Amino acid sequence: MRKKLQRKFSEFRQADDKVAWALDQWKWRYFHFRHKKQERLNIAFDREHGTETAEELPLATAGVPLADVARGNGVYRPLTEKAFRTAIASIGIDTSKFTFVDIGSGKGKVLFMAADLPFKRILGIEYAGGLHEVAVRNLAAFRSKTQKCRDIELVHADALQYELPDGPLILFTFNALAKEIMRELLIKLDGRADAERNRPIILIYTNLRTVKEVGGVFDGLQNLHTIRRQRNFVVIANKAGRALVTH
Repeated sequence: MRKKLQRKFSEFRQADDKVAWALDQWKWRYFHFRHKKQERLNIAFDREHGTETAEELPLATAGVPLADVARGNGVYRPLTEKAFRTAIASIGIDTSKFTFVDIGSGKGKVLFMAADLPFKRILGIEYAGGLHEVAVRNLAAFRSKTQKCRDIELVHADALQYELPDGPLILFTFNALAKEIMRELLIKLDGRADAERNRPIILIYTNLRTVKEVGGVFDGLQNLHTIRRQRNFVVIANKAGRALVTH
């Protein structure tokens, strides 16, 4: 405890902006407080649905080469039901016309939450072999009294290389990519949105802390524009997608 206090005091003394440093420390302490509360809800989700999604897992132990761990922000953790439902509800669309794609689908929790909505199809893309294997087991065990979509597919692949399905898309990612990788993905999607202007493409990015962590990765795109921005999520869409979103 004493060593920890000494280290924090040293960090404070070395900080150029001490107010910003103190505010950042407070934000992280508050996040961890909220995170502890959510752990119980994550465990309850697994108990109800027969899955194992609650336990956090470093990507280095999930089949990701050390050189690629940073591409996925280092660790798997589950998204909360509240965060998912708030982000999805914000766009107010008829989901039955869309394929839902979770980029960085981890152990599959987002896919199982999406299954409560009548999506045309649900697809999860995960590059960590260990997480993909857990998701496969979870899908086999998953049970839900409120499930509306049963066409769920899991793919072990790199989202930057994977060819997305045809038709209207809702792309979802829970802070699964490092900033530079996220930007690379967005540029690729922006080009596709230009080539397929009549196809609705909507992307939802979520973060349990704050979307500010990814900086300006959503700025300067030609065809995908921001239509929702809250502390924990951002929604961008092409013209065809924006026309369908409830304003």
